[in-house]
Amino acid sequence: MIYIVSSIFIGPAIAIAGYVITPANGDYCDIGAHGSSGQRDRDYSLLQGIQTTGSIIMLTVGLLLLIYLWTNRRRISLLSFLLTNAGILVMAAGYLYVLYVGTAAVPSC
Repeated sequence: MIYIVSSIFIGPAIAIAGYVITPANGDYCDIGAHGSSGQRDRDYSLLQGIQTTGSIIMLTVGLLLLIYLWTNRRRISLLSFLLTNAGILVMAAGYLYVLYVGTAAVPSC
């Protein structure tokens, strides 16, 4: 349950963290705020790294929790087991989306 509830806050934090720390606040085409196109590209590489790394870590935690749930399913009530699995899968889908956005985006002006 901690994973599910914390994902409501951690997922969006990962998604916007890089945008907040870049000088242009997510505007890829604005070279002036970055100082140069090289600095802009470094800023957006950092942004992509934050989104990718955070998503991979949270997906790994979710997978480990699913493995733990499935190995201990006899000790957990059926309703709790099903709801927890569904919650983890929904949150993992959100992290997959953040991972996709962080790696598939091709900035162009």
